[in-house]
Amino acid sequence: DFNMKLLNIACGSRYHPAWINIDFFAHTKEVKKVNILKGLPFEDGTIDAIYSSHLLEHLTKKQAKNLLIECNRVLKKNGIIRITVPDLENICREYLRILHDNSNSISLKKYSWITVELLDQLVRTKSGGEMIKIYEEVSAEKDFELAKYINQRVGVELIAKDSTKKKKSITFNKMGTMFFYFYIKLISKLIPGSIRDMVFVNTTIGEKHQWMYDKFSISMALKDAGFNDISMEQFNTSRISDFQSYLLDINPDGTPYKGVSSLYAEAVK
Repeated sequence: DFNMKLLNIACGSRYHPAWINIDFFAHTKEVKKVNILKGLPFEDGTIDAIYSSHLLEHLTKKQAKNLLIECNRVLKKNGIIRITVPDLENICREYLRILHDNSNSISLKKYSWITVELLDQLVRTKSGGEMIKIYEEVSAEKDFELAKYINQRVGVELIAKDSTKKKKSITFNKMGTMFFYFYIKLISKLIPGSIRDMVFVNTTIGEKHQWMYDKFSISMALKDAGFNDISMEQFNTSRISDFQSYLLDINPDGTPYKGVSSLYAEAVK
């Protein structure tokens, strides 16, 4: 329905032209630059549906609550919100499963990965953290078995099936963002090394996780923000009309974009 106003919050590079796409940094003309932490630039009750994927875990609990309250404000009556986050329960269950089945080499490799998946983004102080180290090792060693496991878990393809894959384009907005962080890093060098890490955190919004959610805590967060009729969906189910056609939580081949370790919560205003 082209008359519907659909809002994708912190869309990153995953967006659809039928939606209003906003993010902290706008890398293309299809995305509007918005400081989401300062509120949503829309009138009360003007949005039909809201979608946000893997944003909430990057915010403090207070920031997340404020954002959900803002989402409730801009949604129309009976409007739907869909929130995708890493599933703490799923990750913990997989961690425990691997922990008790580490008798062979591939299980030990899986153990190394699932430990990182559980802990790395909660404690990382540098961009990419331990995850990117494993990504690089798996790619360099052409470890297809571990690459397949990581792809299943989080949807990241480490060994490209198509070596002719197009390179990502560099836009003026991307260059602006790169220069900004280069400038900040340059300024940080002026701070004595002994206290530099106390003053500067070398991660950006979107890098560090500040909270984790399971089906209970995400339900409570939505309820506290004024939402009702809360449900846990699958990557390929939604109460948003024609949601799967937008290819946000699902890939064209029908697989989950973020792997099997995500939680999909929906609620109604």
